[in-house]
Amino acid sequence: MTEHWQSAPPEPRPSVVTRLGIAATALVVVAALVVIGVNLVQPDDPIAQPRVTPSSAAPPPQPAPATQAWALPEREWEVLPAPNPTSPLAAAQDTPLNALVSVRLASCPHPTPITSEKQWRSDVQAQWSCLHRAFIPEFERLGWPTAEPAVEFFTGPGDDSVCGYLDAPAFYCADGDGTVHFGGEHFEMAKAWDLSINEMVNHEYGHHLQSLAGITTAKMAVGGREADRRAELQAVCWSGMLTMHNRSFTFNERDYRSWEDRLASMREDRIHGNRASLIYWGMRGLYAATLGDCNTWVVEPERVA
Repeated sequence: MTEHWQSAPPEPRPSVVTRLGIAATALVVVAALVVIGVNLVQPDDPIAQPRVTPSSAAPPPQPAPATQAWALPEREWEVLPAPNPTSPLAAAQDTPLNALVSVRLASCPHPTPITSEKQWRSDVQAQWSCLHRAFIPEFERLGWPTAEPAVEFFTGPGDDSVCGYLDAPAFYCADGDGTVHFGGEHFEMAKAWDLSINEMVNHEYGHHLQSLAGITTAKMAVGGREADRRAELQAVCWSGMLTMHNRSFTFNERDYRSWEDRLASMREDRIHGNRASLIYWGMRGLYAATLGDCNTWVVEPERVA
C-alpha cells in the first residue's frame, strides 16, 4: 500500500488554497434578486382610473455572481523516507529545518516584468531582505546567526567571490555571513518573466538556509555531483514553497503554468539535475507545507539524478 503525503495545509491566503492530496473546495453562494411584475389592467367600469406613469429610473443593479478562487490542481505526493542516522548524509538529512512550517512572506515586491537595471537591482535586494526578515524569528529561536548576507551584482556570465569564480545567473557563497551574487543573465530573465526575481532569490536564499543548518558542510564532507544535485534540487523545492507562501501577490493559474514552463527550461546538468528531477522537486515545492517536505537528502539517488 502506498503511503501518501498528508501534510497539514498552510495558512489560507486570499485566493490560493494549497492542497496536499486533499481537495480544497470553495462554497460559492450567489444571491438571486427576484422581481415580481404586476400587470395594470384597465377595468370595464368607465370610471376614470388614475394614470400610471412608468418610472424612467434604471432598475437596481443585479449582484455579480461570486467567483470561485483558483486553487492548486489536486495531486498526491508520497511521504519522504525518515532520516537515517547511519547514512553518510545523516547530518544533511536531519536538521531543525525539517519541522519548520514555511514562513509567510509579506511586503515583498509585487512580481512584475523588469524594465530597467535599476528596478531589477532594487527588487532583487527588496525580495532578499523580505525573505530574511521573515526568517529572523526562526533563526533567533534556533540560536542561529541573524546577520543578513550582502547582495552583490555583476554583469556578464559570471563573477569572482570569496568562494572563487562562478559562472551562473546567480549564486550564493557561504563564506562568513554569506554573500549572494546576481548577474546580467538573470537581469535578462527578469525582463521576460514576472516571477523570475521571486523564483531566483528564493532559490539562493535556500542555499543560505542550508549553510546555517549545516547542510552545506555535510555536502562538502561527502563531496561529489550527487551531493551537489541534492543541494540544488532542495533549493528548487524551497523556492516553490516560498513562492506559494508569498502574500505579496496572488498565485494563480497563469503563474502555475509559467512555473511549469520555467522548470521545463531550467538549466539541466550534472549539478542541477535532469529534467525529470527538476520538474518533480520544483512542483513538489508548490504543495509543500514544511521545509522537510523538500528533504532531497533522504531519497534514493535516482530521485536526484
